[in-house]
Amino acid sequence: MGSRVPSRFAGTWRVASSPDFDREYLEIEGRPFVMIGKGRRQALGEFHIGLLSGEIDAWFEGEVLRFTFDGTDEGDPICGAGTARREGDRLLLVLKLHGGDAYTFVCRRARS
Repeated sequence: MGSRVPSRFAGTWRVASSPDFDREYLEIEGRPFVMIGKGRRQALGEFHIGLLSGEIDAWFEGEVLRFTFDGTDEGDPICGAGTARREGDRLLLVLKLHGGDAYTFVCRRARS
């Protein structure tokens, strides 16, 4: 499976915006975030965005971090796949729910 997950992806990212959701939804349960751990060939992580939350199992391919996830949406079980791509100082995250919609999130690295 892919190569080492670069440190430029690892860490905590705050969701700054989304073309799919307004700020009220994004922050309905607190500050939305994505956390990506460091890994040799894969990385584990998590996200909590609006009423979506889950655990990430990621690997790096080319310039893209690919991952699968399991979690909940409004308390209902969900699973799917996604990608994360660096665009300058931003992380562009796409979550695709299995059998459902795809959502895009623009993230900025969280300050310590």
